[in-house]
Amino acid sequence: MRITLEDVAQRLRACGPSSNSPLPKIILLNGNEPLLIEEALDGVRLALKQHGFTERLKYQLEAGFDWGQITGAGQAMSLFAERRIIEFRVPKTLGTAGTKAITEYCQNPPEDDVLVMMMPALDKRQRSAKWLKAIESIGWVVDGFDVSLQQFPGWLKKRLQSRSLRVEAGVVEMMTDQLEGNVMAAAQEVDKLQVLASDGAVTLKLVTDSLADQARFDVYALTDACLLGDFNRVLRIKSRLQSEGVEPVIVVWALVREIRAFASMASALEQGQNKSMLFKQNRIWSKREPAANAALRRLSASLWYDLLEQAAYLDQTVKGQRYSEVGSLWYQIEQLCCRLCGIQLASTVNS
Repeated sequence: MRITLEDVAQRLRACGPSSNSPLPKIILLNGNEPLLIEEALDGVRLALKQHGFTERLKYQLEAGFDWGQITGAGQAMSLFAERRIIEFRVPKTLGTAGTKAITEYCQNPPEDDVLVMMMPALDKRQRSAKWLKAIESIGWVVDGFDVSLQQFPGWLKKRLQSRSLRVEAGVVEMMTDQLEGNVMAAAQEVDKLQVLASDGAVTLKLVTDSLADQARFDVYALTDACLLGDFNRVLRIKSRLQSEGVEPVIVVWALVREIRAFASMASALEQGQNKSMLFKQNRIWSKREPAANAALRRLSASLWYDLLEQAAYLDQTVKGQRYSEVGSLWYQIEQLCCRLCGIQLASTVNS
């Protein structure tokens, strides 16, 4: 059976002898929005607790993982013979050994366990694989869909309503414009508004005041836009940061940190090192991989080190260790971002 993240907890609560709907032996939560996966997992835990699953075992797939921990879980009985949730996180793919182990598990699942797997969104090849068919034969495949920019206002409105918040006209539009489709930031903002709106009424003024401290998010959004090469978005975010009075030193710090990491990765890739391992070492999670890949394709290691030199010079300037030579600090930040986006500057204007 295939259902959505939003429905999984309710479906689980409805299972049981009285409904003639047995509990699944495996629940596979898949999607690219970590927040939505975690919220669905919380719902699964609560629903299974109502069915008497009071113990949890937690595993994560990593190099050298012992698949016997999963396939042998049913033989390792709990001390008090409690019903158990076995949580298994898969950061990327199962691999050959993993698909074989999961297929084997499906052939003889433990009577008193439910295996809950979390992994990135399944691709077309995975959806037609034998191991997924094996999961569907005894369990549920639960799909989480990306929230597109077009869907974001509707998703945001629904989330506000789920927290019993009443919104003034224009609130959803303002939040959509400021948050730019960032689901994690939006969820945090809604939770904050729930605390601030003591009577449940969310006004434009309340949202304006709440979003005033959103600068930290915008700085990270700026670096991601640079990696993607989206210079129009870079300019919008830079203008907002500048108008909100954000200190240039904060922005330069974030850019220097990002450029240094990518210069090192680009150099390592040219020497034949494994990209997946480099991403893991530099904490480039699946959500940021498209931006990281785009940036590494666009710029060679030598160009990354040229950028690092420019960024280091700007860092010294913004800290007052050098005199500013080319326009304002914000102008220099814009020029650095322009080069990060792969746009070649025709000339440099000296003052």
